[in-house]
Amino acid sequence: MHTYFFEGNIENEVTLSPEESNHAVKVMRSKSGDRVVVINGQGVKAIGEISDPHPKKCKVLILNKETQEAHLNKIVIAISPTKSNDRIEFFLEKATEIGLDGVIPLLAKNNERDKVNLDRWKKVIISAVKQSKRSWMPQIYDPMKMEELVRHDWNGYVKLIAYCEDLPEKSITAYSSANQSKLLLIGPEGDFTGDEVRLCEANDFVRVNLGVNRLRTETAGIVGVTLLKNWGY
Repeated sequence: MHTYFFEGNIENEVTLSPEESNHAVKVMRSKSGDRVVVINGQGVKAIGEISDPHPKKCKVLILNKETQEAHLNKIVIAISPTKSNDRIEFFLEKATEIGLDGVIPLLAKNNERDKVNLDRWKKVIISAVKQSKRSWMPQIYDPMKMEELVRHDWNGYVKLIAYCEDLPEKSITAYSSANQSKLLLIGPEGDFTGDEVRLCEANDFVRVNLGVNRLRTETAGIVGVTLLKNWGY
């Protein structure tokens, strides 16, 4: 069964967005009576039946639904937007499939790009959520400068910063099984400045390495999510 995203409460019958309707009817050739999966990114996954295959307002009759509780141990990545949109979108897609719970566009000093299209980020993430059959959609935070991020309330999180220069001895894998949420900072191609690292350390961030090889920003983000993911939950 094909999976479609509906933003809102899933009740007895839902009307898909024009984009999802077009995908269902024009691309996937869905017809009346076809069974589909509908998710809302907030824990609800429903089985439905197409009742009106309209290409702009496709209606789905909900037959049954289930709600999955959000897990407590979250993985949030604060990552510097890359100069190429394709690269950051690759990170968003793959990290979502792996198990990302939140993403923050990080406005670091050495960024090649500060402007981000959050609507585009959301579309990429929704597509990855449907692909990976997730019930919960990662939270997309507003862009944050380093000073704002370190002042944010991260109570209950292990706070980590990946740094290339003066490679930290502590590996990120030391925190992969930690029974708590994790926040990981991934810097731009030019890495974080010394002042940024010192600011983070003064606010209880721990410097970690992702291995001996120097990674591109989007690769580092994917590796970070993978190594932090606790596959036991």
